Amino acid sequence: MERSAPKLLFCAGGIYASFLTWALVQEPLNTRVWPNSGSQFQAPGVIAAIQAVFAMLVGMAYIRWKGSNYKPSAFIQDYKKELALISFTQSTSTPLATFSLQYVDYLTYMLAKSCKLIPVLSVHLLLYRTPISRTKKLVALLVSAGVAIFTIGGSKGKSIQNDTPLSITGFGFLALSLFLDGMTNATQDELLRKNRERQKIEKENAITGAHLMFALNLFIISYNLVYLGLIDRSQVLQTKSLVASDPEILRYLIIYAFCGAVGQCFIFFTLEEYGSLVLVLITVTRKMISMLLSIVVFGKKVNTVQWLGILAVFGGISWEALAKRSKPQKPKSQ
Repeated sequence: MERSAPKLLFCAGGIYASFLTWALVQEPLNTRVWPNSGSQFQAPGVIAAIQAVFAMLVGMAYIRWKGSNYKPSAFIQDYKKELALISFTQSTSTPLATFSLQYVDYLTYMLAKSCKLIPVLSVHLLLYRTPISRTKKLVALLVSAGVAIFTIGGSKGKSIQNDTPLSITGFGFLALSLFLDGMTNATQDELLRKNRERQKIEKENAITGAHLMFALNLFIISYNLVYLGLIDRSQVLQTKSLVASDPEILRYLIIYAFCGAVGQCFIFFTLEEYGSLVLVLITVTRKMISMLLSIVVFGKKVNTVQWLGILAVFGGISWEALAKRSKPQKPKSQ
């Protein structure tokens, strides 16, 4: 499989662009006080379900565009246990991380998010026994350290323990969230690896990123419908009331869901082509890349500590690139 630099830049650029737009819509959707109702729109389950519906439909179109002969229904039947596990870990990781903010401050939260490469590596090594080169392990550690240093450098000297007291409970939620992130990404890699091994024998039923995108969002829709129907029906009632009072909310929801669906196309294409370690590397460095772009466009300043973090990240990426170039015949591991 060709893994050219232009293709990787296309993947990274698509993820950055689509989720930057997605974030610009997300903030007013969740924080704005809508004029007619005088309330904020606080219905995360409804938002997640609508997002998943759009992503599932786009995923179906993506499968057809890829021209795959592996029907989505057959894929779900063949891998229902793995898909149920991945969709569950994916659905619960973000809420747990968000809930941890009740016990830890935002900087601690951001530092934890900076280290997502570590749990992915850990799950690969400990659970799936995936062979990972020493270089790739060291690069993951270097990039994680670089992003963490960059985050600390941008905290403007604030103490980690500023507004919210740190607690074992908060660290527990963060650790569980990171473990679930690792399970999500490593299990997706393992599923794709098993499918490639199966193809060597059967020569059919190739799984693409489009299959994962469709199936995982279908499971997420099911989880959210059960939750909204049996546990928290107030979110549905609130949505109906607010949309009736402020129809503009619906426009924000549609734009938000569409941007997220487009972003997922890039995410699952990157996962299919390069694996979860590269994907997570792109996502954890997104904030840093955005800062570098703002330096070029708006002339913002980066302090010495942040430059050290940037050098660590790009040093790690360059190291891996040079290692791959010097050993072109070596089989690629995750």
